[in-house]
Amino acid sequence: MRPHTYRRRLLPTTLPTTLRLGLLAAAVLLAAGCGQPDTPPPEPGVPPTIPTDAPPASNRPVPADPDPLTAAPPAGATALPTGRVDAGALPAGLPTLVWTRGDSVVGVYGRAGGCTDARLSVVEQGAERVVLRVEQFSTGPGPCTRELVYPPLEVTLESPLGERPVVLTGAVP
Repeated sequence: MRPHTYRRRLLPTTLPTTLRLGLLAAAVLLAAGCGQPDTPPPEPGVPPTIPTDAPPASNRPVPADPDPLTAAPPAGATALPTGRVDAGALPAGLPTLVWTRGDSVVGVYGRAGGCTDARLSVVEQGAERVVLRVEQFSTGPGPCTRELVYPPLEVTLESPLGERPVVLTGAVP
């Protein structure tokens, strides 16, 4: 004689599949609502308040890196006056801040992230002006993350910048 084994079924197998799935969904929804505090119904004419887990605005962390679209130059660098910068040929969304570090080093912020990186090159170093090209370029086919960073980029000129204006050009993919 074989010993009897007892198996407990949560849902009878004689119920149609759609009914079993419906009962299972109802059980999950009921379980998800367990432990929630009872909230009174909203008063007529008063908009309901939606609780959030976000801290109050005064307690929100301040980003460590300044926004390069309005930022100051990196430590040890000096911002070039905006009157000496021509950013008319720069694609939208690229920062227009130009700085110097010493007599011959000029810098800007690039834009990179995910599957892109940034570079800065000197296009022209004439007696009348310096033309720089800021490029955002692809580093691979992906998959790519959606972060966006503004790395500081610097180049060394052949001769001191002096009073020459800086013209920014650029390209983004």
